[in-house]
Amino acid sequence: MRRVRAASLLDPLFYVQVVVILFLCALIVYPAAILLGMSLRDEAGGLTLKWFAEAYGNARNLGAILNTLVIASGTAVAATIAGTFLAWAVVRTDMPGRRLVEMASVVPFISTPFIGALAWVLLASPGAGLLNQLWSYLGGPGVLLDIYSLGGMIFVESLYEMPFVFLMVAGALRSMDPTLEEASLSAGAGLWRTTTRVTLPLVLPAILGGALLVFVLAAEQFGVPAVLGTPARIRVLTTSIVESQASYPIRLGLGAALSVTLLAIALVGLWLQRRMLGRRSYTTIGGKGAQPRRFRLGRLRWAIFAACLAYLMLAVALPYAAIFLSSIRTIWTADFRWDQWTLENYRWVFFDYPITQRALVNSLFLAVVGASVTMLLCAVISFLSLRTRLPGRRALDYLSMVPMGFPGVVLAFGLLHAWIHPPVVLYGTIWILFAAYMTRYIPIGVRATSATLVQIHPELEESSLSSGANWFQTFKNVTLPLLKPGMLAGWILLFIAFSRELSASILLYSPRLEVLSVAIYDLLLGGEFRALSALAFLQIGMALAMLALAKWVSGLDRTPGERTGGRTP
Repeated sequence: MRRVRAASLLDPLFYVQVVVILFLCALIVYPAAILLGMSLRDEAGGLTLKWFAEAYGNARNLGAILNTLVIASGTAVAATIAGTFLAWAVVRTDMPGRRLVEMASVVPFISTPFIGALAWVLLASPGAGLLNQLWSYLGGPGVLLDIYSLGGMIFVESLYEMPFVFLMVAGALRSMDPTLEEASLSAGAGLWRTTTRVTLPLVLPAILGGALLVFVLAAEQFGVPAVLGTPARIRVLTTSIVESQASYPIRLGLGAALSVTLLAIALVGLWLQRRMLGRRSYTTIGGKGAQPRRFRLGRLRWAIFAACLAYLMLAVALPYAAIFLSSIRTIWTADFRWDQWTLENYRWVFFDYPITQRALVNSLFLAVVGASVTMLLCAVISFLSLRTRLPGRRALDYLSMVPMGFPGVVLAFGLLHAWIHPPVVLYGTIWILFAAYMTRYIPIGVRATSATLVQIHPELEESSLSSGANWFQTFKNVTLPLLKPGMLAGWILLFIAFSRELSASILLYSPRLEVLSVAIYDLLLGGEFRALSALAFLQIGMALAMLALAKWVSGLDRTPGERTGGRTP
């Protein structure tokens, strides 16, 4: 790709890049250094390894590490098998309802594993779970399901992390050359042999990459262990880190050592994922743009469709229905009577619960303003990385991707102790949440803007510069308008992510600075399940409404002819 700006230390863009790099270092490198320093110093400030010795030598902490690895591994295996199967069914077969299944499979992105865990408590807790109540009502012996277990945590997390595998494998299946599959079929191999011997090996890097990404996401998950693990006394690293800050006396060194451990697990997983995705020798990409022939399933068409619907039922239909029903009932039983229906939970949570309104305002501010500022910063980063030859642009690109390896709780721990002391004190203000959200989700914004920018030829920017415009005018009047589709798509993703973030918020919020996810967690601690169901449904509704509004305003839900008023652009 041609670069529109040559390297020059006198170029004003060089100083813009320096400012951006320093800003990212303040957001990422400085908190990481504080975190590492805390893990290596004792109460008197001397160097020590006692915190790591306690982290790895104490049976309770070692159990949390082992539980984290077990849950992350189990989630990765389950989500990879289910996601690969779903992607294969949608992309490579003649299964009916493929478009419906593909669209519905991304719905779990709008909610969170945290909300999913709350829903499955309503469905499968041993005492009050609706499915267990129905089982008992039908005369079944004992308890049908116990969601408060390692298996329950793996089940819930795999339901909500599976879409990552689905998207990665589906993309690989669409881009691969179908010639080898067709040769296998022509040679007499059947559906099963062709799929296992040809199709899956060709997309193996995407499958393994998705598995490793899910492993990292499951290891850094806080919401599900807090909801399902705490009642069963199953500790993991994230809950142990939060506990180290909430216990008395506060053990900052132990929390830092556990945070470094979790960070190491995440970084190793992401490094392996990048290695897997970089091994292109397993994948063939045709140069003729051939369209793959779909496998004819015959009588299996409807069985495969039923299996895909089962996932959507478990991840979307049942949890959303449980949350909604809990929010409009006075009592949670399998005996449905008219006098149980009410809207009182919505009235109470919105007007009487003191946290709701300010949490809603805080969440909307962080989601709208935070997503907008983050996308603008990401556009500048992409422009500097892809459109210039300035020294340091590669460092800028790598630095913007580093937060992918920072679990939310670890990032929050580092930011908390980096900005709680003078001369710059962010703790106790909404700006520390702003900084945490921006830092954690910068990689999403950079990927969205970079993916669009690489498709835009630099000749328009070159023409602007040749006409006498400076870099700022060119960036504002040429580059940003061309980046609009990618920036809008990234903005929508960031809005949803910012509005639902819990892992970072749980350590960084302070009184009067609660966000919706923290308000829901607060209700959970108080045992107010019907009220938290109402608030959770409001949170989901807000995300859906903003998603629909953004698509309507941008015209992304209309055809090109409709967006241009019937004229050819």
